[in-house]
Amino acid sequence: MPLTVQQVLRRFPGWQITDMSGGWIAMRINFMPRVSGLSNVRCGETLEELAGNLHAETRRQKSQASIAGNSVAS
Repeated sequence: MPLTVQQVLRRFPGWQITDMSGGWIAMRINFMPRVSGLSNVRCGETLEELAGNLHAETRRQKSQASIAGNSVAS
């Protein structure tokens, strides 16, 4: 069963999802600074691909937050 936009939005709050011709685009509601190394826009040909890309972005963001937390604790 294919994903719906509502399912993707529930899994990845903080993103606005738009159907573009030929695929999907997700933009952060609150943009990250350019120097953060995180993406403000992620794309996918299908909602499934977009969800996978957003999942990877979430892992990356959590990893950076963990590293930042460890350096603050040091």
